[in-house]
Amino acid sequence: MNYAALLTDQNVVTFFLLFIRWSALLAFLPVFNYTTIPMNIKVAFAMWFTFITFPLVPLVQFPITTDRVILAVLNEVTFGFFTGIALQMVFMILQFAGQLVAFVMGLTMANIVDPSTGMQTPVTSQIFNIIALTVFLAADGHHLMLLLVAKSLHSMPFGEFFDMQHMGDYLFAEMKKFFTLGLSLAFPILSISLLSDIIFGMIMKSMPQFNLLVIGFPIKIGLSIAVLITILSSMMFMFKKEILHTIQVLSSFI
Repeated sequence: MNYAALLTDQNVVTFFLLFIRWSALLAFLPVFNYTTIPMNIKVAFAMWFTFITFPLVPLVQFPITTDRVILAVLNEVTFGFFTGIALQMVFMILQFAGQLVAFVMGLTMANIVDPSTGMQTPVTSQIFNIIALTVFLAADGHHLMLLLVAKSLHSMPFGEFFDMQHMGDYLFAEMKKFFTLGLSLAFPILSISLLSDIIFGMIMKSMPQFNLLVIGFPIKIGLSIAVLITILSSMMFMFKKEILHTIQVLSSFI
């Protein structure tokens, strides 16, 4: 077989753009974009997926010029960026809720390094992220993301721009939902913390010898942990619902 005959302009450009799409998505999608995964492993995965899916994608139909290829590359990177941001924002909701919980529990100084991002986060946010990642993998979220990419190979040919305007409107709407859902998830602990502060204030007025630092804070942390254990399953149910909804919306945009 003459393999040199396969090195046509259309085949080479199609393979290159397919590799760019896989690379951009693996660089921005949750789980795949963790900094703990070595860069050479990500590149190997992108190349492997490119070889597997190359026989399934249609060849490029636009005129192969330098300007069109550069625009197509920018489109693929932008598509991966917007898709990754939309999915990552659901994980950030839990991180925002964890920061609120850590603030009312007095654990803001108990920061640890998140191995997925390399940034310092409160311990409650890290706990939420680990549990959310487990729920995400148990719900086959990583498989759904790969299916989303596979659908884009047929629904969004190379060189064709996706609906960026509606994607931007959706991201702005999700940013408003970001604060609403984050506050809603942390509200039970915020409310029990406020109630405990009111009770401790009334006790200190009636019993001045009551030591808030020695007695009040441990009770407050214990109540918050009890409430957190009670609502944790509901928080993960809400997370699962939002991540599946986001994948469904992204699939409709393609």
